[in-house]
Amino acid sequence: MARPTVVVDNWTYEGVDAHRTLQHLGDLWLHHVHGRMPSSDTQQQSADGLATLFAPLAGRDDATLAPHQRVKSLGERAAARLDELDPTALQHALREMWAPLAALGADANGAGAKHGVVAGLFLSNGGVPKSAVDSVEIGWRGVLGDRQASRQHHGRPWQAVCLWSADIVGELAQAGHPIGPGSAGENVSIRGLVWSTARPGACLTLGSAVVSLAAYAIPCSKNARWFSDGDYARMSHERSDRSRLYARVEQPGRVSVGDAVRCDG
Repeated sequence: MARPTVVVDNWTYEGVDAHRTLQHLGDLWLHHVHGRMPSSDTQQQSADGLATLFAPLAGRDDATLAPHQRVKSLGERAAARLDELDPTALQHALREMWAPLAALGADANGAGAKHGVVAGLFLSNGGVPKSAVDSVEIGWRGVLGDRQASRQHHGRPWQAVCLWSADIVGELAQAGHPIGPGSAGENVSIRGLVWSTARPGACLTLGSAVVSLAAYAIPCSKNARWFSDGDYARMSHERSDRSRLYARVEQPGRVSVGDAVRCDG
């Protein structure tokens, strides 16, 4: 049965988007704590904030669980009840969930440069590699003219834009891997920003557009061809700080190669 579209302000959750977002609420929590050490109090406060939003949707909240397990359970229970949820409560939860997640990184003091430059822009009609362009318009749904071949793992509002480090791609190419800018499906390639400072919860200004980093992009076997040994897990955040990142759009705008990049948070 096709699920109805859920409109949350300027963001549109089509088909299974809301369902998969709820299902992966625990994963989004893990992405926001990755590489950080939020205090127990911070984790508890974030879990309490998410419980306030999602317990009415889940129908039950077990506050005795560890924060991550509690949030994971809430999301999975809400996903299982999606077709009977109050649309207004669902919209509210999907709108407000990002603040308690971002708060998980408030304790962290990121080291390294917080500025960079747009080194490349890429789009395609589906699939990789994407083609280079000089300038793009970023709308609420992402880069205009760009689309995903499959929406099974892509295309949610918090996956509107894919970003990656031009410096990392350059290092991989120099090491002998047949990879280049745009190969792995990134829309925006950034040079000069210490990539370990780009974590879910941070906000990036790109030209006149503003995006919020929402999750790490999980690599798949389609990217094996960019590595001489086929080890595409090099791109995983679980392996190192070399992962691509997904972002949701906070302010649409135009981005051109050479534009300044600022990372806040």
